Amino acid sequence: MIDEEAKYEVKNEVGDRIKTLRKEQDLTQSRFALMTGINRSYLADIEMGNRNFGIDTLTKIVKGFGLTFEEFFRGVK
Repeated sequence: MIDEEAKYEVKNEVGDRIKTLRKEQDLTQSRFALMTGINRSYLADIEMGNRNFGIDTLTKIVKGFGLTFEEFFRGVK
């Protein structure tokens, strides 16, 4: 089982990756939220590592960037 610290680190790494990609594509949270169908405040919480999210949400995010999962996770430590 994954301990709480490991979960925290993963959520932060994924959140940082989302924020980095979004900024690289010059997208605001609001714009990216509209593109993916994700609530903006929920997206903000994910970027800050404050929310759990499921595979469906992650799929929307990855596809929103036009990436494969492999490409997305290449930027995660």
